Amino acid sequence: MSRRTEGFSRLAKAATPTMVALVGVVLLALPVRLFGGFIPTPAIPLIVVYFWGIYGPGYLPAASVFAIGLLQDFLTGGPLGLWPAVYLFTQYVVLSQRSYFAGREMKVVWAGFGFAAAVAAVIVWLVMSMMSGDALPIARLAYQSAITIVAYPLFATIFGRLHRRVLVEA
Repeated sequence: MSRRTEGFSRLAKAATPTMVALVGVVLLALPVRLFGGFIPTPAIPLIVVYFWGIYGPGYLPAASVFAIGLLQDFLTGGPLGLWPAVYLFTQYVVLSQRSYFAGREMKVVWAGFGFAAAVAAVIVWLVMSMMSGDALPIARLAYQSAITIVAYPLFATIFGRLHRRVLVEA
């Protein structure tokens, strides 16, 4: 393998989690909804930040997490800085607890994600409520968080295979 090809391969590996999260942001911003809008799109970027915070923190630097959140703010019309703050906070907490989660059973990691997703939803709800000057309804946000939590094992399985095949074995 040539130096150029090897360098490109390393760059592609390093960018994989960021690209997956960016695709997730675009999916969140698209007006297409699952099952005619009955099921909201899971917060894939939150899953990416959590998953790679545990299993490959070197592949998702804070600058990428910030850019992912900022793009989400731009595409969804949210207040600038909200999603970067939520994602960076999530990444910080996950990194601080990484030694606990690494090597644990999936149900333990999943429970941790459930807690992280609930905290993220509460932060978003609090900020948006404060900005509107009134307590906003939380039902839709709670429903999306529940769908995201339920979807975590599926995405974690996909990301785990991606991590092993593309980032570790290649």
